Amino acid sequence: MTLRIPRFDRDRSPCGLRIKKLAAILFIVFNLGTLADAAQDQSLQQKLAALEALEGKFSFVVFGDNRSNKPVYKKFAIMAMALQPDFIVNTGDMNETPGDREQWVSFWSMSKLIDVPYFLTVGNHDISPLVPSSEQVYKEQVDLPGNELFYSFEAGNSLFVVLDSYLDGQERKVTGNQLKWLEDVLAKADKKKHLFVFLHHPLYTEHRKGRHWGDCLDKFPEDRDRLQALFVKAGVDVVFAGHEHFYQRKTVGGIEHVITGGAGAPLYVTDGEGGFHHFVQVTVDGDLVSAEVIDRDGKVRDRFPAAPPVIEGIVSAPVSTSELVDIKQQGR
Repeated sequence: MTLRIPRFDRDRSPCGLRIKKLAAILFIVFNLGTLADAAQDQSLQQKLAALEALEGKFSFVVFGDNRSNKPVYKKFAIMAMALQPDFIVNTGDMNETPGDREQWVSFWSMSKLIDVPYFLTVGNHDISPLVPSSEQVYKEQVDLPGNELFYSFEAGNSLFVVLDSYLDGQERKVTGNQLKWLEDVLAKADKKKHLFVFLHHPLYTEHRKGRHWGDCLDKFPEDRDRLQALFVKAGVDVVFAGHEHFYQRKTVGGIEHVITGGAGAPLYVTDGEGGFHHFVQVTVDGDLVSAEVIDRDGKVRDRFPAAPPVIEGIVSAPVSTSELVDIKQQGR
């Protein structure tokens, strides 16, 4: 007697039909995701192309360390947009807790008034090696050029470089692959009139001021000095940083190093030492670069030209243009 085993027809069985339907659904979902990513990439490329094509005078706003202070950050978003900048750069610490998706939802909700390109810098409250998922969460939330951690873009006659000073294993320094990438980018920037750099941790902090002296890029002086030398060689105009929750401007090697960590996080020093909430508006007009530091009341607390100074010095308290000229002339 021959035992006959029925042939299993996958195409006709209920299980086979379910598999086909599931495959079709997955195919649709995958392609919708691919189309969405492509549309997002195209939108980013269009924004970058528009900035690159800028001609003549343009402006941008810089602030950082907004963290948990919603009222101040929302007010600055409104004030910044009233100035009609071409784009905005945040120097990092957009949130309080690395990898917290709910805080990102809150951040983007507060940022919805910003309808110009918005470039973010990684801060230690945004990504942390102690929270392995935080980098993935960050990349899910942002839409930035390059690898989204460090990148560059062009606007008009200027080059903008955003660095990550808190890479896993390279905290508080710029080295390794990132340094090599930076060297390559700056080597090709000779046709640009102006160069601006952004990172979260400052290259220079002040002893007994703030909370991070010796724990920023100055924790590794040799690496810091090598980075500064690269900036000087390339002709960088301004380096913007955050992390310290105050305003400070220090001129080193003809480069303005600006700490702008006052977009809402708790302030570290007194008002007279730069402990006031603020943002910076920068205007580029041909060969000229100028900036105004504006507090939450709309008062201009400092003005400065990004030009090689007569002397090296630090400005953290409110200073007028005439006073700044006097300081340089008198060599104080």
